[in-house]
Amino acid sequence: MRPFVFLLHWRNRKVTYTLHSISISISISISISIFICICILRLAERNAERTMECKSKMRDNGSVESHRYFLSRKTALEMLQDRGYDVVQHTNLTPSLQEFRSRFGQQPNPHTLGFSVSHLSHPSNMVQVVFAGTDVIRKATVTEICRQIVDRQKLKSLILIVQSKMTSFAKKDLETLPFKVEIFKIDELLVNITKHVLQPKHEILTDDEKKALLTKYNLKEKQLASMLRTDAIARHYGLEKGQVVKVTHSGPMVDSHVNYRCVV
Repeated sequence: MRPFVFLLHWRNRKVTYTLHSISISISISISISIFICICILRLAERNAERTMECKSKMRDNGSVESHRYFLSRKTALEMLQDRGYDVVQHTNLTPSLQEFRSRFGQQPNPHTLGFSVSHLSHPSNMVQVVFAGTDVIRKATVTEICRQIVDRQKLKSLILIVQSKMTSFAKKDLETLPFKVEIFKIDELLVNITKHVLQPKHEILTDDEKKALLTKYNLKEKQLASMLRTDAIARHYGLEKGQVVKVTHSGPMVDSHVNYRCVV
């Protein structure tokens, strides 16, 4: 009988020991889980604090109006630089939004934002940029714009950046001016479309390059793919009818290839 009692006692002790070991393991697992949860919560709190700090740094506390003027003016300068004009002086004056606001204020006067630039290769070729206000553009507005023109004899093109509608009489007056008038809505210049990652590379051919292209492939101008003068790219570069653009498509997902388009 005693051996049986001893064996039973030994088994009870073994079960008790096993249960005790399991209890300790569970306690350790719970402690580790709690520790991990605390670490995750603290890490999340730190990330949240850093995110809020970054957002506070990125938050623009200035006026929306000044931001729109800054972006449109910046794009206009980039556009003229792509056309071969000397814009360095004006670009260096307001390279950032903060410096733009320091110079022109939170509520910029549109009449002070305009500028004129000369072509790098042909200094006598000049373009003037004028910002119109928020009022409807009428005949009187066109008259006032003409007064802002610096040198009519050298002026090749007037770029008018508008924010509102234009009357038919104002349009007729602009059409009678002795130089080219390009009209852009301010919303069209908030982003430089040529810098989009999906936008192919565009190169404007010279007259000699165009002639060589047509001769090489024995083509006529009308056989080239067309590009409307109202196309966003054509307007960006100020292209005229008959000019040819070399378009290079390239990217990680497509093979590089080139085509040519003629402005119509």
